[in-house]
Amino acid sequence: LFCVILLGFHVVVLLLPAMQLSTLLQASGAVVFSLIRHSHAFHASNCNRQLIHRQFPNRQHKPSSPDLLAKNEDNQDEYGDDNDDDAISDIDADDWRAFRAQLVAGNQDDDSGDAKTSSSSWAYDSGNMIEKGSIILAKVEPDFCYFGLNQQYFHKSVMLVTYHNEKEFTKGIILNRPTNLFLDDEDFLDDNGEPYFKTDSKNSTDTDNNSWRIWFGGDVRGLYADDSEGGTEIVCLHSIQTDLARNVSEEILKNVFTTNYEGARKLIDSNEALSDDFWVFAGYAGWSAGQLEEELNRESWYMISADSETVWNELTDQRDDNTLDPRDAGLKSWSTLMGMLGKQDEARAVSESFADLSLKEWAAESILFNSTLPVVNESDELDDLLKSLSPSISNSIDSAESFVDLAQRYINDGIQGSVLRGSSKDRSPFLLSDQKLHKCSMLVIQDDDVLTVGVLLNHPMTKTYPIPLANGDDLEFPVRYGGSFGIPGIIDQPIIFLHSKPELRDAKVGEPVGKSTKGIEECMIWICSEQQVAKAIDAGRASSSDFICVQGFQIWPKEDIPSNSGILAQLVTGDLEVVDETLVEEVWKVLSSQSKLTLDTLEKNFQTSLLAWSAGGKDDGNSSPPFVYDSTVTTSQLADDSLRYWTEAFLLGGVVSAGKYDYSSGFD
Repeated sequence: LFCVILLGFHVVVLLLPAMQLSTLLQASGAVVFSLIRHSHAFHASNCNRQLIHRQFPNRQHKPSSPDLLAKNEDNQDEYGDDNDDDAISDIDADDWRAFRAQLVAGNQDDDSGDAKTSSSSWAYDSGNMIEKGSIILAKVEPDFCYFGLNQQYFHKSVMLVTYHNEKEFTKGIILNRPTNLFLDDEDFLDDNGEPYFKTDSKNSTDTDNNSWRIWFGGDVRGLYADDSEGGTEIVCLHSIQTDLARNVSEEILKNVFTTNYEGARKLIDSNEALSDDFWVFAGYAGWSAGQLEEELNRESWYMISADSETVWNELTDQRDDNTLDPRDAGLKSWSTLMGMLGKQDEARAVSESFADLSLKEWAAESILFNSTLPVVNESDELDDLLKSLSPSISNSIDSAESFVDLAQRYINDGIQGSVLRGSSKDRSPFLLSDQKLHKCSMLVIQDDDVLTVGVLLNHPMTKTYPIPLANGDDLEFPVRYGGSFGIPGIIDQPIIFLHSKPELRDAKVGEPVGKSTKGIEECMIWICSEQQVAKAIDAGRASSSDFICVQGFQIWPKEDIPSNSGILAQLVTGDLEVVDETLVEEVWKVLSSQSKLTLDTLEKNFQTSLLAWSAGGKDDGNSSPPFVYDSTVTTSQLADDSLRYWTEAFLLGGVVSAGKYDYSSGFD
């Protein structure tokens, strides 16, 4: 009966289109296993064991001697017995993965003549079936760039599922993010913050001085986790199969085991392993109940079944390649697995993309370590920071001491009413996150003991705000994105109207934002109500272009330590710069020419935003800015492109330029 069922299953598989096969395979292993296990016609006979052995030639079965095999057969009645169940249960989940892999290979052979499995290694798309030991392969959409703007480490990632409970949690480690960081035993701390092993102790031996290469395993309890996050979680991957190894490890996949650092040291101290036998991962990726399923339904990932040889081949290549640079970010491993799935064309279509470059920059920032960097004196570091401030301020500061005086002045007087702009550093601090602040123009509308509040001025949105006039018409004002915050408890973020027209200032239309060293009348930017806007336009004193309409704002809470108070920290590091009062009028004039965001106005608005930033101060960047690793795109160009993508994705509602991106020069 089993042979008939198996033959029928093969026929169905051969008749199915390739696209439908993965869906069928989601349940095939469980269904066939259930049929075998509960079929009274299945006996642990030699012929059936030969069938299993032909399917899984490397599998070691419990009846390993003729005597034991004879005993099992002698104990069987016509319906079989518990020994049958033991034999079947010995065919574990990994064998069924291999069984399904051979069915996939057969189907692909018939459809295209291109098998994706071999006698030594295999991988196939298992649909949406999540199980421990599966591989999660990032899917890349050419017309979407989320992982280019945020969480770049997930772009083209290869992850191994180490735990899955659909009602609780799913956990995995990223396999293709090797760092060049090597840690000694003393670098691994226990729960009390003390080293597990101290190499300077009297009882230390040579085995107490091991070197461990680190892989970035994920963003949860990762490389940079602090105590509030539980510290860094270490996962050691290995293939050691001694009794001690199995006692201190968990088998994730056939011949793939995980343990912690303490377990790895036990194996080393027992002379059963060397530190080179372990792949050490810092952190993991996690999904709450149902979250990964939702992401699979959105087609964010491929769920892959692969054998252990495929896993070890990729990890060994990463470890043994002496030319490997962390900034390569494991892109080769991702492409290899895509090729094993028969998706070479898809992989090539999204190669050398904006997200690839962003991933390399993330790798340069997060997993590239350089112990030869010079030690910087704190005073020298402050002097360097001064150069990133606006020229009118930095030129007036000759030392770190006078900079402290400036900081104290900001603490005492505040910076309310100041116009700020994004950093002019060679490498933007907002390249990989908070892209809205890259080359931004922002007005500080509140600065007190509790918080600092600012509104962005350079990001028109796709909507307008109507104001009724006396003649019965509605005048539409383009609404600008002021920031990601609103007032708690209020659904709609408040609408703010601003103007900088001298005639309106003289007529006291609204109130000045902040202070001016020349008096209240000289405050450049004023805030006013909707009614005041309508009244000024009805009276012929102003037009709609004299006002900027903003919704939302940015918030910087202030902490107890003055040096970290509010927005001051970003001013100190040069992430934000103060625009000189004499330049504010020109910045405002440029921004006023922006219009409602549409597909047609996208390019003009974007370029106008960059012009306003330039009007706010000099570009103090290097005349020869650095390039993204292994590319001809500068980090400055990539940061501009990142802002462009953010504008399209979050303000326009969809990325429209992804297909126009050129790896060598940026946007076409």
